[in-house]
Amino acid sequence: MGDLIRLSKRKRRWLGAIAATAVTTLMALSALPSAEAQSCTLQDATQWQLALNDPAEEQSPAYIRRVTEAFLEACPERPEFFDASRIAGIAAADMGDAPGANQHFTNAGRMRNLQSNFYAMGSFLAEGKDRAAWRIRDQVVERWRSRLERSPQVSLTPLPQKHGMIYQVRFDTPDRETNLRMAWVAVPYGPGWPASLGFSSERMRLALRRTSSGSSVSGLEFVDLNRCLGRRALGEIKQPISPQMYHDTALSSLNAYLADPDIPRGRDKRDIQICVWPARLLPGPPKRAG
Repeated sequence: MGDLIRLSKRKRRWLGAIAATAVTTLMALSALPSAEAQSCTLQDATQWQLALNDPAEEQSPAYIRRVTEAFLEACPERPEFFDASRIAGIAAADMGDAPGANQHFTNAGRMRNLQSNFYAMGSFLAEGKDRAAWRIRDQVVERWRSRLERSPQVSLTPLPQKHGMIYQVRFDTPDRETNLRMAWVAVPYGPGWPASLGFSSERMRLALRRTSSGSSVSGLEFVDLNRCLGRRALGEIKQPISPQMYHDTALSSLNAYLADPDIPRGRDKRDIQICVWPARLLPGPPKRAG
């Protein structure tokens, strides 16, 4: 069952990456005459994308990597090359091939996709290229910070600490899925993954609690510490508390994390540590209900 779950998650990652690649392909239509003059055409890119969704094939990392690397080798001048390199990097990382993944991620250039960047960080760390990995982390955090500062729905306050930076994030409108309205994000000054602490009333969790307890759970909030390899529930808030108590709880927990952050320790080339749910580590602007 575990293998099926992991495969399902991989499919979702690749489908998201493929969707982004399809946009690139559509944009390339405007330059079709010049593209058709090349040895590779839009048809080659389309065939590659169709291969990624071929129902007759098991969408394993090995298959995704094989068909994508074949496209990369045949069509290095196509505009889809960079997104294809990103997809090949994810597949290589899932296969435990850090050097191969790193080469693809390097060819992909600057990646906007959060999951891909965390894959790249894990792959570089597995090969011992720590400086490159944490440079990517800092770039990702800077883009995340800039994005939130531009959002009218978000208030962002940097709070320098002894071992790292903590960002206090307030959302004007709670996220439609998580009901997250406040979060604190910790980023170590030195090596280490980001982490976040949030107060939310996630609908699914409230529904499960209501089912198990058989009573109303209105007003209940969960306190969660999101780390690279999972989420840890720190507690529940059943009665309203002051904003200062929220703040003190968050700073206390995240300063303890910054003093001993999560750092991959292994140096085996097949030991690639991939962060799960990176969007929880760096929460973006809330999704509106609708």
